[in-house]
Amino acid sequence: MEAASSVGLMAGFFSYLSLFFLRPIACRVHLLDTPDHRKLHKGSVPLIGGLSAFVGVSVAWIIGMPLISGHGLFLICAALLVIVGAVDDARDLPAKFRLGVQVLLGAVLTFGSGTSLVTFGNLLGFGPIELGILGPLVTIAAVIGATNAFNMVDGIDGLAGSLSLVALGSLALLFSTSSGLVAELALAVGISCALVPYLMANLRIPPFRNRIFMGDAGSMFIGFAVVWLLVNATQPGEMAMRPVTALWIIAIPLMDMVAIMVRRARKGQSVMKPDRDHLHHIFMRAGFSDREALLMITIVAMLFASVGLLGEFFHLPEWLMFAAFVGLFALYDWSLSHVWRLLVVVRKKVGHQ
Repeated sequence: MEAASSVGLMAGFFSYLSLFFLRPIACRVHLLDTPDHRKLHKGSVPLIGGLSAFVGVSVAWIIGMPLISGHGLFLICAALLVIVGAVDDARDLPAKFRLGVQVLLGAVLTFGSGTSLVTFGNLLGFGPIELGILGPLVTIAAVIGATNAFNMVDGIDGLAGSLSLVALGSLALLFSTSSGLVAELALAVGISCALVPYLMANLRIPPFRNRIFMGDAGSMFIGFAVVWLLVNATQPGEMAMRPVTALWIIAIPLMDMVAIMVRRARKGQSVMKPDRDHLHHIFMRAGFSDREALLMITIVAMLFASVGLLGEFFHLPEWLMFAAFVGLFALYDWSLSHVWRLLVVVRKKVGHQ
C-alpha cells in the first residue's frame, strides 16, 4: 500500500508539472482541438491531458517501481500508443491505421508479457468457459475494444476522466485485497492520481483557468491501461476478481460503444463513423447542461461498478451477474432505439421543473 501511495503522489505531482511544459509545445506543434460541426466548444484547446497523465505515471513508475514483469513492456507499448494518439490529434490519422497500431501493440503486450485471459468464468451456469489457445486472441480483441470504448466516450468535459477514475478506483479496491498484486495496485493508483490535474484543468477548477482536453492520446492510453489491469486482475493464482466483474466496472463505456456500433451497422454505416448519438449527447439534447450530464452519467457508472464489486465481495453466481448485465444492456439498447420518444418525456419533465 505504501508503494502505491508513493507512486500515486509522484504521478499526480509530475502530471501537474508537465501541464505547464506541454501547453506551449502543444500550441507550437498545433496539438489543438478546434471547433467544427461536431465540436461546439469555443477557441482552440490544447490536447495535452492524456499526455500529462502518461508523463506523470511513467516518471513516477521509473522512480518508485522496478520495470519488472510485463509492466515495463506495458509502459513501452503505452508510450507508442500515446505517440500515435498525439500524432492523430495533430494530423488526423486514418482510422484503419490507428486500429492496426492497436492490434499490433495489443499483440506485443499479450505475447510479450505472457499474460492473457484464461477463462470467461461460469457465465452460463454450466461450468467455466476455458479459452485455451484462444486466450491471447481474445485478449487482443479486449484491448482493442476497451481502448476504443474510452476513446469514443470522450465527448464532454470531464467524462472520460471521471469514468476512468470509476474503473481505476474499483480496480484499486480489488487489488488492495491481495498481497500479491502490489504492482497492479500501484499502477491503478498512479494513473488515477495522474488524471486529477487533467480533470481539474479540463473542468477549470482553481487554480486552473485555461481548459485542456484529454485527446485521443489520453483516451486510448486510459482504455489500454484499464483493460491491461482488468486482464491482470483475472489471472489464476492471484485472481482479484472474476471476469464477469469487468463488465460492470466499465459498463458505461462498454455499453455505449457496443450499442452505437450495432446501431450504425443496422443503418449500413461504418461502425467507426463519428456522430453525436452517444449517451452524453442524448442527455444534452434532453435539455441537461454538460455538467449535469457529467454528474448523472458518472453516478450511474459508480452504481454499476458498485453492483460488480458487491457481486464479487458477496460471491454472487457468475451466471446471475452476467444475466443481469445482458438484461441491462438490452434495456440500454432499447432506450437508444426509442431515444426520441424518451427525449420528449424527459424534456417535458425538465421544462416543468
